[in-house]
Amino acid sequence: MKTKTGKKVTTVFLIFMLFCSVLQPFAAYANTSGAIDAAKQLVKGQEDQSAFEEEEQVHWYKIDSIQEDAKEDSHYRIQLTSDSEMNISVYPSLDRAKSDDTYNSYRSYSMLGETANIDFPLAWTGPYYVKVEYYSPDEEVADESSDSAEYTLAFTGEKLPPSTGMDGDEDCPVELSVSQKESGKELLTNLRTIRDQVLSQTEQGKELSSLYYKAAPFIVAKMIFNKELEEQVYKDLVTLSPLFKELEKNGAGSTYKITKKDQQAILRLYQTAADAVPQSLRAEMEKIEQQVNLQKIEGLRLSTVLDKAGLAPDTFTLNKVIVKLKEGKSVSAFETKAEKVSDEATVSPFEESDALFENMYIVELGDEQEMSISSKEMEMTVDQLSDLPEVEYAEPVQEYVALSADIHYSDQWSLNNDGENFGETGADIKYAPLQELVKEKNLPDTFIAVIDTGVDSRLADLEHQVRTDLGYNFVGRNSNALDDNGHGTHVAGIIAAESDNHYSMAGINHAAEIIPVKVLDGSGSGDTEAIASGIKYAADKGADVINLSLGGSYSRVIEAALKYASDKGVTIVAASGNEYSSYLSYPASSRYVISVGATNRSDIVSDYSNYGKGLDLVAPGTDIPSLLPNGNVTYMDGTSMAAPHVAAVAGLLLSQNANLEPEDVRKVLTDTTDYIAFEELDNEEDYYFYYDDEDEPLLLPGYDAVSGWGRLNAHSAASSVDLNVKIDRLFDNQSVVTGSAEKGTTINITNGNETLGTGKADANGKFKVNIPVQPANQVLYVEATNGAAGASIRIAVEEGKKPKAPTVNKVSNKDTHITGTAEPNVTVKIKDKNKKVIATGTADKNGAFKVKMKKQKENTTLYVTVSDSANRESKAVKIKVIDKIPPNAPKVNNIGDNSTTLKGEAEAGATITVKKNGKVIATGKADKNGKFSITISKQKAGTKLTITAKDAAGNVSKETTKTVKDKTPPKKPTVNKVSSNDTKVTGKAEANATVTIKRDGKTIATGKADKNGKFSIKISKQKAGTKLSVTATDAAGNKSKTNKVTVQ
Repeated sequence: MKTKTGKKVTTVFLIFMLFCSVLQPFAAYANTSGAIDAAKQLVKGQEDQSAFEEEEQVHWYKIDSIQEDAKEDSHYRIQLTSDSEMNISVYPSLDRAKSDDTYNSYRSYSMLGETANIDFPLAWTGPYYVKVEYYSPDEEVADESSDSAEYTLAFTGEKLPPSTGMDGDEDCPVELSVSQKESGKELLTNLRTIRDQVLSQTEQGKELSSLYYKAAPFIVAKMIFNKELEEQVYKDLVTLSPLFKELEKNGAGSTYKITKKDQQAILRLYQTAADAVPQSLRAEMEKIEQQVNLQKIEGLRLSTVLDKAGLAPDTFTLNKVIVKLKEGKSVSAFETKAEKVSDEATVSPFEESDALFENMYIVELGDEQEMSISSKEMEMTVDQLSDLPEVEYAEPVQEYVALSADIHYSDQWSLNNDGENFGETGADIKYAPLQELVKEKNLPDTFIAVIDTGVDSRLADLEHQVRTDLGYNFVGRNSNALDDNGHGTHVAGIIAAESDNHYSMAGINHAAEIIPVKVLDGSGSGDTEAIASGIKYAADKGADVINLSLGGSYSRVIEAALKYASDKGVTIVAASGNEYSSYLSYPASSRYVISVGATNRSDIVSDYSNYGKGLDLVAPGTDIPSLLPNGNVTYMDGTSMAAPHVAAVAGLLLSQNANLEPEDVRKVLTDTTDYIAFEELDNEEDYYFYYDDEDEPLLLPGYDAVSGWGRLNAHSAASSVDLNVKIDRLFDNQSVVTGSAEKGTTINITNGNETLGTGKADANGKFKVNIPVQPANQVLYVEATNGAAGASIRIAVEEGKKPKAPTVNKVSNKDTHITGTAEPNVTVKIKDKNKKVIATGTADKNGAFKVKMKKQKENTTLYVTVSDSANRESKAVKIKVIDKIPPNAPKVNNIGDNSTTLKGEAEAGATITVKKNGKVIATGKADKNGKFSITISKQKAGTKLTITAKDAAGNVSKETTKTVKDKTPPKKPTVNKVSSNDTKVTGKAEANATVTIKRDGKTIATGKADKNGKFSIKISKQKAGTKLSVTATDAAGNKSKTNKVTVQ
């Protein structure tokens, strides 16, 4: 988009421009190369007095002390004094002198009472050449001039401030005739703009301007002495003013038709010029006149005349539509249907035959010079083409326009703002500390493509920075990407002008190589196809960064090219636009670019700078001095000037770390800016109306709709990469900032007003800085310093999510604490079944917690939650108190060896287990009253059984041990015959059993069977027929049946 600077409006439009413009290219007037090899040396501060001998027309001079003088001087002031009409031209090099290639501002003339003054910038390495020309006056005008052909030539060194672009120029016949008239100011502006936008864009136009400067002194001299002539010239120029306005507005694409009055005025102006000049120049003019019949230019289109004369520059036509066909669709079928949409339609492939532009075609809707298509007609045509079944999409070809210890370093406030000229001290990109940081780094170069009007690589500050071998011109379709406008050179100078060479100025990035890609013509305009092709070309040529100081309307074709470049890892920077709009220009609004607005010396966003959703950051853009092709360091305004500040730093970041992706570069640049937003209390405009999504906040913390994330801080950005600072996310429930940086880096956390905490990166590069818990959306600054590096990185405290539910260990009816793990430092709450808090505690820094509480009954329901510092509470963990208290040991009835059931009492519902020698021999369950009866197999007497009870929770009681008792009586003893004479009773019984002998129910003797069961018991003699009862009782007291014996 056009820069906000005024154009350099000096009058170069010659009064015979129109009749000359119909001509083919013509040759230079004098052989300028013959005497140049013998050019005389000019010495600063010394006058050279010379005179033209008869037949001489050209004297040459040379200046070659440039490099030394550049340490103190920005310009040479070259003065030519003479009484005769003489021309002077100054050239930056021998080759350009030989081809008469210089800028109009470096041509002038002297005459009686008029000294020629040229301020020539020391912007080229030289040597510089000065040409003085003299054409002997004809006899008929000799009395109006001095016969002397003497002159004095001298030059001095001057340190001039950067040009404002509004400096006055030398007088000329047109200016002389209109400057005092009521409509003169507007007319002069028209004429000057025509010079800048038409004549300066072609070699033929430049030659035409050169011819004018040769003729000018003679025309001026004649008009000075002839006020009637001056008045007539003025009237003729006023007659032609509609033509001038049309030519200024539409340039070489003008459809204006020359009227009869125009033709008559042109003829009179031609005759005025022809009558005034010497014969040598008149001969050239007459040669031109012989080629064109001025009587027959009436009715011709001005664009046709300029085109035939070679004065129409390579430019673009907008009577075109770009169409992308669907995959597999027939081109011929589409072409047939396209011709039905428009009779004049012709279909041709996209000029860049590349996969990115596959299936794209250009539909031309006729000759733009012969027909004009309204925007409504174009819209209808695009809609009709879009509706064709073969078409994926169609869009009109759109116009995009440019957004517009060195001698001038002190003028570069964006690098070092000292507060002069109403500036804000320190409101700059921190260039000095940046250079201190990188000066010893030996960083590899990166390629920065300037996609613009071209770049003039012949300037001393750019000749080593511009890769002309990689450049391309999409306007002229050739490899010559020289700038014919000035915009691209100004941009390139900001990025990469060589520093510390004493010439001109200092660029920001000394490790940058510029790839010049010309997509805009001499008027600063370009079309969709050229820009899209230029973006892809730059990406394919290895550009690391692309600068787009241009803008227009959205284009799917350009968007595809931007995506292509971004996918290849190219960082793209674009100017936000200069319309003071709350919407960004395109391509600044694209997701694939870093969008940049402009600030002024006072660190305020410039009033013209587009702002709003999608703006990434701002950078200095108002009153930015940089080089123009004419060598002058000139102030220009615009987001065009802001974008290259950011592109330069982006390239520097990639020199530091080539592995950064475009989004990484964007993050570094936006995280390290200086906050410059301010509240406009007197402006009630709602800057934030464009946020339609009610679910998202109006603005993110630290972001401002007008200034984005803030003003570029190059030193902070480069330091962030140099120190490799990475910061972990910080939430409003955290009290420590963590991250990594180069070991030994000091980390300071502030909220902008006070320091919250300080730390240092350890030997492993890790840092932890304790700070008070901060609320959500609080903006903090992480200041990282180490040597010459000093980064201030903005972070915003994020709203934390509610804590995750804790992990709670089992709780029993024996426990007096609840334990578990949760997020660090949260508050732990224990709640009863009614959600009433019964105990609280805090998790430690590792998240472990142990909360004291009263013992709870088994099966009691409890809830455990955790809350962060913002009182966000987690989901509740429901737990039941488990039973960990075992039942009492069961009570077991005695067991005999004849028993088949085991009975007793235990906890109700408990499982009873009976074991012998550790093995389970039976199980059962106690009833609701705790009674149990378990079937078992008979056990031998003396067997030990263990009985336990296990409750429903699995708790096992202590063992109850029971020994199986002997409950089986011995067998009836066997008794031998007993006679009346016997004193012993013998027999056999259970071993060791006690044998009892009774008579009439009374025990008369006892004894014991031996281990073999034999017994012999003494008795008194019994009478025959006495009945004895014999029993055996075992050790357990079990008594056998009675064996009754009769004494024999």
